[in-house]
Amino acid sequence: MPALLCMGDDPLMLNVTGADDAASTALLLTTMHRLHKRLDDFTTQLYIAYDFGDESGLVPAILIEKHAAGPELRTYHRFGFFAEGDSDVSELRFSAGVTITSTGCVVEAMVDVDLEQPLGEFGADVHILYLERIDQLSLTDALSRLEEQVTALCTMGDVPNRLGFATR
Repeated sequence: MPALLCMGDDPLMLNVTGADDAASTALLLTTMHRLHKRLDDFTTQLYIAYDFGDESGLVPAILIEKHAAGPELRTYHRFGFFAEGDSDVSELRFSAGVTITSTGCVVEAMVDVDLEQPLGEFGADVHILYLERIDQLSLTDALSRLEEQVTALCTMGDVPNRLGFATR
């Protein structure tokens, strides 16, 4: 289970967030909340527009995890669905996040799919449909870039169609 962290829990983070740790924390959390809602609105519209099949679902979440490099805050939106004739769940995932390290912030946005059976133009396996990662940014630059990445994710409305899902 991911651990909840305070910005001050890691002394290396002070080098990244600056002297006003409370303001940096507030900026990080409010930006992530807004971007999570934006991505949630987008993925909910995809879920409404496409027939992902019986027993499919969409699970939005904000994950906070501590990694060796530093703490990560990520918005994560996972579609779970079953391919025809398959009893294992396949997943389509949209995610964007920021990791705070001793050398600066890392932002990453990704769309990937983990298919148990071939679907659409993809074979059974994990496929990365979009990935952008940028390292060594200040917190302000990282959040600005993360906003651009979420904007890019929200233009990928064709992904369910590429997987062979029909519109409703």
